[in-house]
Amino acid sequence: MSGAAHGGNEELLGLDTPLHRLPPQTKVAALGLFAIAVALTPTHAVWAFGLHLVLVLAAATVAQIPPGDLLRRLVIEVPFVLFVVVLPFVATGDRVHVLGIPLATDGLWLAFGIVAKASLVLLGTAVLAACTPPASILAGAERLHAPRVMTAIAGFAIRYVEVILAELARMRTARIARGDDPRFIWQARATIRSAGTLLVRCFERGERVQLAMVSRGWDGGIPAGLLTAPAKPAEWAGALSLPLLAAATVIAARLVGG
Repeated sequence: MSGAAHGGNEELLGLDTPLHRLPPQTKVAALGLFAIAVALTPTHAVWAFGLHLVLVLAAATVAQIPPGDLLRRLVIEVPFVLFVVVLPFVATGDRVHVLGIPLATDGLWLAFGIVAKASLVLLGTAVLAACTPPASILAGAERLHAPRVMTAIAGFAIRYVEVILAELARMRTARIARGDDPRFIWQARATIRSAGTLLVRCFERGERVQLAMVSRGWDGGIPAGLLTAPAKPAEWAGALSLPLLAAATVIAARLVGG
């Protein structure tokens, strides 16, 4: 996998920490269980979200991930944050005044819950991506018997995203060489046509790749030689300690709330 596929984490992937040494299937399972625990956390249990954040930051510290790298991963949720900002204004029910602006209490809690849960899962995903190569993540998912369709699609997406971006750059260079200037809004039609052409080319390339792989005996899954070795009980215990603590936090939050 190339640097683009790695997301620029080559230095972090080369570290030797307890999290880096864990088998990928244990880390994938831990992230999935942690995401479930976060999703089940009551929205009003602010302290529980704080404990979840402490768990993620502890894992990031063990993996020696710089805080700036974690923050950069949160940029992807900016559009969702802009969406949830509207909720306190459009929700119904009791209202509180903040700086003279009436905001719905239920809308504020709903916005907080969405942002908190999405941010925690994104941070957990960032920790996994920083200490596990993409190919190993897919091999771990295969070891966990994830649907082969999902692992195959993810594998192709990681492998060919760089090819597609390079093709898009060549098409843009060709347009500019013919007098196109994508800075002007009235030339958006040419950009839309290029997107359609790129879609057709990607579809055709996918058919050729699929035919070539099937002719070489591909059965839809990762070859057995590329799968990781089964994890030891101690490795499973170490990896699942974080989601188990998160699950205990959720149970305590629900008992307190009840």
